[in-house]
Amino acid sequence: MEIACIGDSLTEGLGVDKENSWPMTLAKSGKMKVINRGISGDTTTGMTSRFYHDVIGYQPTHSIIMGGHNDLWWDAPLNSILSNIYSMAKQSVHHKITPIIGIPTPIYIEGINHETVWKPRAGYQMLQNKLCEFSSSLKIMVENNRWNFIDFYSLYINQNQYVNSHYFVNTDGIHPNEKGHQAMANLVLNLLEI
Repeated sequence: MEIACIGDSLTEGLGVDKENSWPMTLAKSGKMKVINRGISGDTTTGMTSRFYHDVIGYQPTHSIIMGGHNDLWWDAPLNSILSNIYSMAKQSVHHKITPIIGIPTPIYIEGINHETVWKPRAGYQMLQNKLCEFSSSLKIMVENNRWNFIDFYSLYINQNQYVNSHYFVNTDGIHPNEKGHQAMANLVLNLLEI
């Protein structure tokens, strides 16, 4: 099994040693070959434009596609984000690569250092609300197309429906720490049942 993971900083591993990002943690399991194509700050438009080179060109057996955070940071319309992810998934299918859609993590607003993190265009609460709406819309799209998905969003929500603050880099509230990346890798391994 060979997996190409395409995404933004949540995939690249911003805030942790890149070897401890969830894709590289998967690779260290020894059960598959993994290519990490996460780029910090990338949008789904950027991911779509580099998809052929960064994913199709490697001819992996699976692609894990996760994006949307940066689009929503700039208050991009949900339909354009969904259409970009749809395009990448359809390209995967066309090239006989099994697409797996990653549902992005929520943010931990209380953990964000507002002096060092640039405020989202529509504000933090609107970003969190749109992330929740995006998560739901993405699941519907995936289910309608009978694709697999990995629900990283729900992984980060505890039984009381609050964000699991211990999964984030200190003073960040956006990017997973090593514990968060490990939990994400475990979720992928469980989904793939290997």
